[in-house]
Amino acid sequence: MRKIEFKYNKELFEKAHRFVEFRSKCKVYLKEAGKDFDKFTIVEHDAFVGYITEYLIAEYLNKRYNFIKVSTWEQNHNIRKIINILETKDFSEQNVSLVKNYFYDSWDLKIQISDKTLYCDIKTAYTKKEPDLKWNFLYPVIQANKKGKDFIILVYYIVEDLKNVESLKELVLIGYTMPEIILSCQIIKAGEITEFNTTSQIDNYITNLSEHYLDL
Repeated sequence: MRKIEFKYNKELFEKAHRFVEFRSKCKVYLKEAGKDFDKFTIVEHDAFVGYITEYLIAEYLNKRYNFIKVSTWEQNHNIRKIINILETKDFSEQNVSLVKNYFYDSWDLKIQISDKTLYCDIKTAYTKKEPDLKWNFLYPVIQANKKGKDFIILVYYIVEDLKNVESLKELVLIGYTMPEIILSCQIIKAGEITEFNTTSQIDNYITNLSEHYLDL
């Protein structure tokens, strides 16, 4: 478990807000094109938190391991072209496919090691509490069974105020795990009560922070 200290970065937060607006426009476009297939229920801050986390983890990995090159899903797409498609409302089959393939991402980070490429999914937990290695993390079944990733990184996004996504204090990088490990875990069904006395909204695999994640 590693803590990544964070100081307020106005430029990064502004980029994250623009990203949220861009994702919303993509969703509207896909709905109008009849290609809006929600993967599962998300909360309002997910896109913002995801953008910040992916950016900072990519930066962390690039600095820590000088023999690899890490890039985000966003950096691997022609965003200017997608923006133009959204603005012109061009619903040609090719353009709809381009926006759909971008919006329904297959992975979060691409990691190049010499001539080998690995794809990583980042899961982020949004909380005020410092994580305890005795905790469990609920990993959505629908995502665990999605192809296209070689490993998963788990991160906790620690804030001063749960109502303010910009009150980020630090990221806590729990570690990484493999899809086959996730798939071997017990499932908690939608409607069942979690260890924190909340109700699981969807089917999730119960992963343990100390048992199922390795240091990175």
